[in-house]
Amino acid sequence: MKVEVMGDSELKKIDNIDDRFIGQGERAALSILKTVFGEECEYKIQYLFAKLMKGDFLDTLSERQKKETLDIVVFRPVKPTIVFRIQDKHHDSILKTSQDVVQRQMLEWNGCQVVDLPHQECPTLWKDIVNEDSMEEVMFFLRKHDLIK
Repeated sequence: MKVEVMGDSELKKIDNIDDRFIGQGERAALSILKTVFGEECEYKIQYLFAKLMKGDFLDTLSERQKKETLDIVVFRPVKPTIVFRIQDKHHDSILKTSQDVVQRQMLEWNGCQVVDLPHQECPTLWKDIVNEDSMEEVMFFLRKHDLIK
């Protein structure tokens, strides 16, 4: 697969990406995911966690959980929704790690697949650059979760 190296400004122009991104690596991740999953999917950024909760789960959310957003959510037409969490060093703390575990479990109970892209294992993606290295970093995690072959 031929991939051009793109920096932040080029990514914004090509994908018409707005400024709702909060963390590093999210623009590049979205660009890569659009290449992998195509136009038949719907892509949401900074999507409210609560919107993916069903039934009784909504009643159990804390005030913090009601405000949480998810980095990238890919709604696929037939297959389960995929939630991508681009995780920085703050997710290494004990408190944040435990919150991530609870969030993951709740998302999975509500029919979502969760893929974490941690900063330690995605150094090129973290620079918001799309090239062969960042593509491979994302592809590794897609294969790990059996989302691609």
